[in-house]
Amino acid sequence: MVPGYMSYVYRRKNGNHVYLEERESYRVKGKVRNRFVRYLGVEGATPGVPRRELDRVLHGDSRRAGAVRLLWALAEDLRFRATIDRIGGRRSSSETPSAGTYLTAWAINRVLDPESATQLGPWVATTDLPLLTGFPDEAFAKDQFLNALDTVCHDEPAIAQVIDHTRNLDIALSDRWRELHPLPSGEKEVVAYDLTNVLFFGVTCPIAEVGHNPDYQARPQVNVGVVVSRHDRTPLFHFAYRGSRNGGGTARNLLVQLQAAKVPPGLLIVDRGIMGKRLVEEARGVGWHLLGGLSKHPKEVRALLDRTEVPETPTSFVKRSATGGIHAVKVRTRLWDAEREVVVYTNADKAVSDRVERNEALSRIGEALTTLATKGAEWSEAKLHAAIREVVGDWGEFLKVRVTRGGTAPRVAWEYRDREVKRAARQDGKYALLCTDEGLTAREVVRAYLGKDFVEKCFRTAKTFVELEPVRHRRERRVRAYLFVCMLALRLQTALRWRLLQGGIEEDAVAEEQERLLEDLGRVERVEVRMGREARTWYLNVTKRIRDGLRRVKLPDLLREESTIFTA
Repeated sequence: MVPGYMSYVYRRKNGNHVYLEERESYRVKGKVRNRFVRYLGVEGATPGVPRRELDRVLHGDSRRAGAVRLLWALAEDLRFRATIDRIGGRRSSSETPSAGTYLTAWAINRVLDPESATQLGPWVATTDLPLLTGFPDEAFAKDQFLNALDTVCHDEPAIAQVIDHTRNLDIALSDRWRELHPLPSGEKEVVAYDLTNVLFFGVTCPIAEVGHNPDYQARPQVNVGVVVSRHDRTPLFHFAYRGSRNGGGTARNLLVQLQAAKVPPGLLIVDRGIMGKRLVEEARGVGWHLLGGLSKHPKEVRALLDRTEVPETPTSFVKRSATGGIHAVKVRTRLWDAEREVVVYTNADKAVSDRVERNEALSRIGEALTTLATKGAEWSEAKLHAAIREVVGDWGEFLKVRVTRGGTAPRVAWEYRDREVKRAARQDGKYALLCTDEGLTAREVVRAYLGKDFVEKCFRTAKTFVELEPVRHRRERRVRAYLFVCMLALRLQTALRWRLLQGGIEEDAVAEEQERLLEDLGRVERVEVRMGREARTWYLNVTKRIRDGLRRVKLPDLLREESTIFTA
């Protein structure tokens, strides 16, 4: 039977006999059509042909099957279950699913329906996961999922420490990924590393501390670091740090982990806030090249930007931006007590934005100070100074403000520091990059750095689609294991994306195609049907677009329908 069609037995009476035919019903532009498939014989007189009382189609409950089966196939290919069970080493009874089975099912849930996180058991019971794992619905209870987390990360009372297997699991899973998808011959691994904060809502955790985050929320958080490969955008490793840890300290720990994972040294791209002298020296010591942005705060960097002119010529051209172009030059300068090559690049679009933002802010501050001069005529000096600090904020370097005493003049006198404003204008849209691989050109350095948004997209996927937040656990071992499950979900997302790319989907269209394929498959249901002595497996709502998508990801037989003939 063709997927998407409904088969049934048609009874046609002629004289004293009833002749049976197998027919199919199908839809064409929303209308139901029927067609003849085959002649079955005379009812009750032909061997194998059901009698009248058995010609009804009997079926069981339907289960969500399409998307679940796709992700399960990817997880099995990546050896999620086997790896977790081997490294976790805390196998329960063979009468219940293993920890690897529970956590793989949980990761699939994070991809398809993260909102049901508190109802994992009931959600699993509506899918094909029990059939795929070989265990009944009732085996997937809430406590069993939580116990499975403890095989990944558990307390060891004898040494009063948390035993965390996630590092070894990351290494093994990344090895499997590279086994399936090796780097092109002669190419070294290029990875990007960055941090994001994960907030806790209404709970406490030993590794959660109040820290800085983009939303300025004074809530406990942990910092999650992720290492992502530039070649195929797959997350290789992840790290969980206290919310107060800075980027530089976490990156140094990363170098140790890269060595432990025996990743052949390549190029490590880090964010501007992570780059530093110590990190450069440590990366060189373990054979890795480092690429990152330099903060504008140090005097030597500001002086470098101030004196370096970046010509807008074909030789210095890097790429086109929204309103202009990006140009770059490589200069040799003294930085961190050594002669180093630094790339300075300009972004015309960002230069305009920086200038407008600064001029708007300073204009607004000037008006507020003028108003304050009159409004605070009778205020004390202490109150005036406090008000000035609040008005000026972080823009103090561009203003000279003083409080006058007595006389008839306004109490607040101010003026712009024109020299500082002009200096800042010369640095608008201008940035410095340090790359320890001096064999790369200025253009290659800038393109590599600006192209590291793939690690930011990884975080965006984790927070938007996998719904990393909110964290609903408070024990350290559970938090670390939960983050590992979310990384499993990211690995599934990456594996599907990579298969679509290999199947011919363009880079700029792969995200939309991936979301659409999962959405289409989410409507596919499996049902078991009994017709007389024949039992069939039908997959409902399978469209041509779904079949094309499965062929593209090299799983054309994922929804193969089966039939069984009962002889008794």
